[in-house]
Amino acid sequence: MYSPCAFRVKLAKVYSSYLPFSSVRYSSSHVKSEVIDNEVQILTLNHPKSANSLSLTLMKEFLSVLESVKSSKSIRALMITGEGRFFSAGHNLHEIVQSPDVNPKEVFSMAVKVMKELAELPVPSIAAVNGPAVAAGCQLVAACDLAISAKSAIFAASGIKLGLFCNTPGVPLVRAIGLRAANELLLTGKNISADRAYELGLVHRVVDDDKLYAAGIDFAKEITQHSKDAMRLGRETLHKQASMPLMEAYTLAAEAMVQNLQFDDTKQGIQSFLNRKK
Repeated sequence: MYSPCAFRVKLAKVYSSYLPFSSVRYSSSHVKSEVIDNEVQILTLNHPKSANSLSLTLMKEFLSVLESVKSSKSIRALMITGEGRFFSAGHNLHEIVQSPDVNPKEVFSMAVKVMKELAELPVPSIAAVNGPAVAAGCQLVAACDLAISAKSAIFAASGIKLGLFCNTPGVPLVRAIGLRAANELLLTGKNISADRAYELGLVHRVVDDDKLYAAGIDFAKEITQHSKDAMRLGRETLHKQASMPLMEAYTLAAEAMVQNLQFDDTKQGIQSFLNRKK
């Protein structure tokens, strides 16, 4: 058995050989944010020198963007992508295994908060996966409502190779693709291709690398044309009913249908449809 200190040193060495950039810290801005057509928020993980690892700094900046999306009256969709070669290499192991000032519990708690806030957004989220999405990076993809991937991207829940099971990535993975499919990633730790991720249902579309950004925005615009209120309520209901017994889920869904009928844009949409039928 390793002592806690020896295990941290071993883990850092093994991980650094697998993803050599993930343990480096930099002080520049870790997240870029921009808005397209006043309705699609683009959040770019912007620390390519650390393979866009989910450091505490990056996650805090990430949360700040989520707060702005939550409070916006115009944003209708959020697209998340990465700068450089990686989407995200997962957690920053420099912080977890080497930094004396950071408690690992703080890192994982912050990641849970990011995933919780992402799930509770009033608008759908889309992962535009530009490169490797590993461990917590794969978790982020699974936590988004939709995902589109560059053909060259790979996906992995590789922690088990280091003796560190990807427990938190398993939470959205099981919910996104089911236990059997998630086992392929979580139990083997192997890399899977974008095409295999599509087969498992982890991503919805695979496109040529040079078309990813534009295709991601087009995907988002398929959402923005719909009622924001209906989308907010529908998404909220989906998340709630997914963990309910069957009849409780139907009761909640029926109540949501009635509530949805009261929205002004819903009334207008239905009336317009009926008028076309005359």
